[in-house]
Amino acid sequence: LVKVLADYKRTPAFFDDEYPQHRVRITKPFDLGKFEVTVGQFKQFVAGTGYRTQAETDGTGGWGYNRETGRSEGRKPEYHWLQPGFPQGDKHPVINVTWNDAMAFCEWLSRKERATYRLPTEAEWEYACRAGTTSRYGSGNDAASLTAVGQVYAATGAQFEHVQDLVIKPGDGHGFTLPVGSLHPNAFGLHDMHGNVWEWCADWYAADYYAKSPVDDPQGPPTGNRRVRRGGAWNSFPLWARASFRNWNSPASRCVNLGFRVVRTAD
Repeated sequence: LVKVLADYKRTPAFFDDEYPQHRVRITKPFDLGKFEVTVGQFKQFVAGTGYRTQAETDGTGGWGYNRETGRSEGRKPEYHWLQPGFPQGDKHPVINVTWNDAMAFCEWLSRKERATYRLPTEAEWEYACRAGTTSRYGSGNDAASLTAVGQVYAATGAQFEHVQDLVIKPGDGHGFTLPVGSLHPNAFGLHDMHGNVWEWCADWYAADYYAKSPVDDPQGPPTGNRRVRRGGAWNSFPLWARASFRNWNSPASRCVNLGFRVVRTAD
Protein backbone atom coordinates (compact mmCIF):
# COMPACT_ATOMS: atom_id res chain seq x y z
CA LEU A 1 0.00 0.00 0.00
CA VAL A 2 2.91 2.36 0.69
CA LYS A 3 4.04 1.94 -2.92
CA VAL A 4 0.48 2.53 -4.13
CA LEU A 5 0.23 5.75 -2.13
CA ALA A 6 3.57 6.95 -3.49
CA ASP A 7 2.25 6.45 -7.03
CA TYR A 8 -0.64 8.73 -6.17
CA LYS A 9 1.56 11.28 -4.41
CA ARG A 10 -0.40 10.70 -1.20
CA THR A 11 0.56 9.82 2.38
CA PRO A 12 -1.44 7.58 4.74
CA ALA A 13 -2.62 10.70 6.61
CA PHE A 14 -4.69 11.66 3.56
CA PHE A 15 -6.98 8.74 4.41
CA ASP A 16 -7.34 9.37 8.15
CA ASP A 17 -11.13 9.57 7.85
CA GLU A 18 -11.18 5.82 7.11
CA TYR A 19 -9.95 5.12 10.63
CA PRO A 20 -10.16 3.76 13.24
CA GLN A 21 -11.07 0.38 11.85
CA HIS A 22 -14.12 -0.59 13.85
CA ARG A 23 -16.89 -3.15 14.13
CA VAL A 24 -20.26 -2.36 12.56
CA ARG A 25 -23.38 -4.48 12.78
CA ILE A 26 -26.34 -4.07 10.42
CA THR A 27 -29.31 -5.26 12.48
CA LYS A 28 -32.12 -4.50 10.04
CA PRO A 29 -32.61 -6.21 6.67
CA PHE A 30 -32.59 -4.06 3.55
CA ASP A 31 -32.82 -4.56 -0.19
CA LEU A 32 -30.24 -2.67 -2.23
CA GLY A 33 -30.69 -1.99 -5.92
CA LYS A 34 -28.84 -4.49 -8.08
CA PHE A 35 -27.94 -1.60 -10.40
CA GLU A 36 -27.39 2.13 -10.19
CA VAL A 37 -30.51 4.14 -11.08
CA THR A 38 -30.55 4.54 -14.85
CA VAL A 39 -31.35 7.36 -17.25
CA GLY A 40 -34.44 5.43 -18.32
CA GLN A 41 -35.71 5.08 -14.77
CA PHE A 42 -35.09 8.76 -14.11
CA LYS A 43 -37.03 9.57 -17.28
CA GLN A 44 -40.03 7.73 -15.82
CA PHE A 45 -39.76 9.84 -12.67
CA VAL A 46 -39.59 13.08 -14.67
CA ALA A 47 -42.48 12.03 -16.94
CA GLY A 48 -44.64 11.13 -13.96
CA THR A 49 -43.99 14.25 -11.91
CA GLY A 50 -42.72 17.02 -14.17
CA TYR A 51 -39.66 17.21 -11.94
CA ARG A 52 -36.70 19.29 -13.03
CA THR A 53 -33.28 18.76 -11.53
CA GLN A 54 -31.37 21.46 -9.69
CA ALA A 55 -28.96 21.68 -12.63
CA GLU A 56 -31.93 22.68 -14.77
CA THR A 57 -33.61 25.08 -12.35
CA ASP A 58 -30.95 27.06 -10.50
CA GLY A 59 -29.34 28.59 -13.57
CA THR A 60 -25.86 27.18 -13.02
CA GLY A 61 -26.26 23.85 -14.84
CA GLY A 62 -24.08 20.83 -14.22
CA TRP A 63 -20.78 19.31 -15.24
CA GLY A 64 -20.07 17.83 -18.65
CA TYR A 65 -17.45 16.54 -21.01
CA ASN A 66 -15.99 18.93 -23.59
CA ARG A 67 -15.07 16.98 -26.72
CA GLU A 68 -12.80 19.76 -27.98
CA THR A 69 -10.57 19.80 -24.90
CA GLY A 70 -11.12 16.20 -23.81
CA ARG A 71 -11.74 17.44 -20.28
CA SER A 72 -14.66 17.55 -17.90
CA GLU A 73 -15.82 21.06 -17.07
CA GLY A 74 -18.54 22.86 -15.15
CA ARG A 75 -20.76 24.10 -13.94
CA LYS A 76 -22.31 25.23 -17.22
CA PRO A 77 -26.02 25.70 -18.04
CA GLU A 78 -25.82 23.45 -21.09
CA TYR A 79 -24.95 20.40 -19.00
CA HIS A 80 -27.54 18.38 -17.06
CA TRP A 81 -28.69 14.77 -16.60
CA LEU A 82 -29.84 14.45 -20.23
CA GLN A 83 -26.83 16.24 -21.67
CA PRO A 84 -23.50 15.35 -20.02
CA GLY A 85 -21.46 15.89 -23.20
CA PHE A 86 -21.12 12.21 -24.09
CA PRO A 87 -23.73 9.66 -25.23
CA GLN A 88 -25.95 8.07 -22.59
CA GLY A 89 -28.68 5.56 -23.33
CA ASP A 90 -31.58 4.56 -21.10
CA LYS A 91 -29.50 1.79 -19.51
CA HIS A 92 -26.63 4.06 -18.48
CA PRO A 93 -26.51 5.36 -14.90
CA VAL A 94 -28.09 8.77 -14.47
CA ILE A 95 -25.58 11.50 -13.58
CA ASN A 96 -25.60 15.24 -12.79
CA VAL A 97 -28.16 14.61 -10.06
CA THR A 98 -27.83 16.24 -6.66
CA TRP A 99 -28.47 14.55 -3.32
CA ASN A 100 -31.73 16.47 -3.26
CA ASP A 101 -32.66 15.16 -6.72
CA ALA A 102 -31.93 11.61 -5.57
CA MET A 103 -34.14 12.06 -2.51
CA ALA A 104 -36.96 13.39 -4.69
CA PHE A 105 -36.67 10.24 -6.84
CA CYS A 106 -36.85 8.05 -3.73
CA GLU A 107 -39.96 9.86 -2.50
CA TRP A 108 -41.66 9.41 -5.90
CA LEU A 109 -40.74 5.73 -6.09
CA SER A 110 -42.02 5.16 -2.55
CA ARG A 111 -45.40 6.60 -3.51
CA LYS A 112 -45.50 4.71 -6.79
CA GLU A 113 -44.55 1.32 -5.35
CA ARG A 114 -46.23 1.79 -1.95
CA ALA A 115 -43.01 0.85 -0.22
CA THR A 116 -40.21 2.77 1.46
CA TYR A 117 -37.31 3.65 -0.82
CA ARG A 118 -34.33 5.68 0.33
CA LEU A 119 -30.60 6.13 -0.11
CA PRO A 120 -28.33 3.62 1.65
CA THR A 121 -26.48 4.62 4.77
CA GLU A 122 -22.72 4.70 4.41
CA ALA A 123 -22.47 1.54 6.53
CA GLU A 124 -25.04 -0.29 4.44
CA TRP A 125 -23.26 0.77 1.27
CA GLU A 126 -19.87 -0.52 2.43
CA TYR A 127 -21.35 -3.77 3.72
CA ALA A 128 -22.96 -4.35 0.32
CA CYS A 129 -19.82 -3.34 -1.57
CA ARG A 130 -17.58 -5.67 0.41
CA ALA A 131 -19.98 -8.61 0.06
CA GLY A 132 -18.13 -10.54 2.73
CA THR A 133 -14.61 -9.55 1.67
CA THR A 134 -11.95 -7.65 3.64
CA SER A 135 -9.80 -6.66 0.64
CA ARG A 136 -9.45 -3.22 -0.97
CA TYR A 137 -11.98 -4.18 -3.62
CA GLY A 138 -14.66 -6.83 -3.74
CA SER A 139 -12.45 -8.44 -6.40
CA GLY A 140 -9.27 -8.51 -4.29
CA ASN A 141 -6.35 -6.21 -3.44
CA ASP A 142 -4.96 -5.90 -6.95
CA ALA A 143 -6.26 -2.84 -8.80
CA ALA A 144 -6.01 -4.80 -12.04
CA SER A 145 -8.82 -7.04 -10.75
CA LEU A 146 -11.22 -4.10 -11.13
CA THR A 147 -11.23 -4.59 -14.89
CA ALA A 148 -13.82 -7.32 -14.49
CA VAL A 149 -16.11 -5.56 -12.01
CA GLY A 150 -15.68 -1.79 -12.23
CA GLN A 151 -15.40 0.95 -14.85
CA VAL A 152 -12.53 3.13 -13.58
CA TYR A 153 -10.03 5.33 -15.38
CA ALA A 154 -6.85 3.25 -15.23
CA ALA A 155 -5.23 0.44 -13.29
CA THR A 156 -2.54 2.67 -11.81
CA GLY A 157 -2.24 6.14 -10.33
CA ALA A 158 1.38 6.69 -11.31
CA GLN A 159 0.26 9.38 -13.75
CA PHE A 160 -2.07 10.91 -11.15
CA GLU A 161 -3.94 14.03 -12.14
CA HIS A 162 -6.99 15.78 -10.75
CA VAL A 163 -10.22 14.69 -12.41
CA GLN A 164 -10.74 18.03 -14.13
CA ASP A 165 -7.22 17.81 -15.61
CA LEU A 166 -7.65 14.37 -17.20
CA VAL A 167 -7.69 14.47 -20.97
CA ILE A 168 -9.93 11.68 -22.25
CA LYS A 169 -10.33 11.17 -25.97
CA PRO A 170 -13.13 8.98 -27.37
CA GLY A 171 -11.67 5.66 -28.46
CA ASP A 172 -8.55 5.91 -26.29
CA GLY A 173 -9.55 2.85 -24.28
CA HIS A 174 -10.86 4.65 -21.20
CA GLY A 175 -14.40 5.54 -22.16
CA PHE A 176 -17.17 7.01 -20.04
CA THR A 177 -20.05 5.35 -18.20
CA LEU A 178 -21.12 1.83 -19.12
CA PRO A 179 -24.70 0.53 -19.23
CA VAL A 180 -25.45 -0.83 -15.78
CA GLY A 181 -24.67 -4.51 -15.37
CA SER A 182 -22.09 -4.58 -18.17
CA LEU A 183 -19.45 -6.04 -15.84
CA HIS A 184 -19.45 -8.91 -13.37
CA PRO A 185 -21.40 -8.56 -10.10
CA ASN A 186 -19.92 -8.97 -6.64
CA ALA A 187 -20.65 -11.94 -4.37
CA PHE A 188 -23.99 -10.40 -3.38
CA GLY A 189 -25.05 -10.08 -7.02
CA LEU A 190 -24.63 -6.29 -7.08
CA HIS A 191 -23.17 -4.59 -10.14
CA ASP A 192 -20.95 -1.49 -10.41
CA MET A 193 -20.25 -1.10 -6.69
CA HIS A 194 -16.78 0.00 -7.81
CA GLY A 195 -16.57 2.64 -10.53
CA ASN A 196 -19.04 3.69 -13.23
CA VAL A 197 -20.48 6.51 -11.07
CA TRP A 198 -20.05 7.73 -7.53
CA GLU A 199 -23.14 6.93 -5.47
CA TRP A 200 -24.88 9.22 -3.02
CA CYS A 201 -25.40 7.88 0.51
CA ALA A 202 -27.87 9.13 3.11
CA ASP A 203 -25.32 10.25 5.71
CA TRP A 204 -23.89 13.60 6.56
CA TYR A 205 -20.09 13.43 6.38
CA ALA A 206 -17.68 13.98 9.26
CA ALA A 207 -13.98 13.11 9.09
CA ASP A 208 -13.96 11.88 12.70
CA TYR A 209 -17.24 9.96 12.63
CA TYR A 210 -15.69 6.50 12.82
CA ALA A 211 -14.12 7.34 16.19
CA LYS A 212 -17.53 7.78 17.79
CA SER A 213 -20.06 5.97 15.61
CA PRO A 214 -22.30 3.35 17.24
CA VAL A 215 -21.75 -0.33 16.54
CA ASP A 216 -25.34 -0.98 15.51
CA ASP A 217 -26.76 0.65 12.37
CA PRO A 218 -24.68 3.85 12.23
CA GLN A 219 -26.59 6.64 10.49
CA GLY A 220 -23.86 9.27 10.24
CA PRO A 221 -23.64 12.57 12.15
CA PRO A 222 -26.94 14.28 13.04
CA THR A 223 -26.01 17.45 11.14
CA GLY A 224 -23.49 18.63 8.59
CA ASN A 225 -23.01 20.46 5.32
CA ARG A 226 -21.70 17.65 3.11
CA ARG A 227 -23.23 14.29 2.19
CA VAL A 228 -21.27 11.08 1.72
CA ARG A 229 -20.68 9.57 -1.71
CA ARG A 230 -18.98 6.24 -2.33
CA GLY A 231 -17.51 3.89 -4.91
CA GLY A 232 -15.52 5.91 -7.42
CA ALA A 233 -16.47 6.51 -11.04
CA TRP A 234 -15.55 6.10 -14.70
CA ASN A 235 -12.94 8.86 -14.40
CA SER A 236 -11.59 7.80 -10.98
CA PHE A 237 -8.31 6.05 -10.33
CA PRO A 238 -8.64 2.74 -8.43
CA LEU A 239 -7.45 4.22 -5.12
CA TRP A 240 -10.66 6.24 -4.94
CA ALA A 241 -12.78 3.20 -5.77
CA ARG A 242 -11.67 1.13 -2.75
CA ALA A 243 -14.44 -0.29 -0.57
CA SER A 244 -13.27 1.80 2.41
CA PHE A 245 -12.66 5.11 0.64
CA ARG A 246 -14.84 7.97 1.86
CA ASN A 247 -15.76 11.02 -0.18
CA TRP A 248 -18.34 13.78 0.01
CA ASN A 249 -20.16 16.64 -1.72
CA SER A 250 -22.61 19.33 -0.70
CA PRO A 251 -26.24 18.20 -1.15
CA ALA A 252 -26.61 20.56 -4.13
CA SER A 253 -23.51 19.26 -5.96
CA ARG A 254 -24.02 17.73 -9.37
CA CYS A 255 -21.23 16.06 -11.32
CA VAL A 256 -20.54 14.28 -14.58
CA ASN A 257 -19.59 11.19 -12.56
CA LEU A 258 -22.14 11.16 -9.72
CA GLY A 259 -25.36 9.14 -9.48
CA PHE A 260 -27.06 6.86 -6.94
CA ARG A 261 -28.76 3.56 -6.22
CA VAL A 262 -31.67 2.98 -3.89
CA VAL A 263 -32.55 0.90 -0.85
CA ARG A 264 -35.98 -0.59 -0.28
CA THR A 265 -36.73 -1.12 3.39
CA ALA A 266 -37.34 -4.84 3.81
CA ASP A 267 -40.38 -6.26 5.59
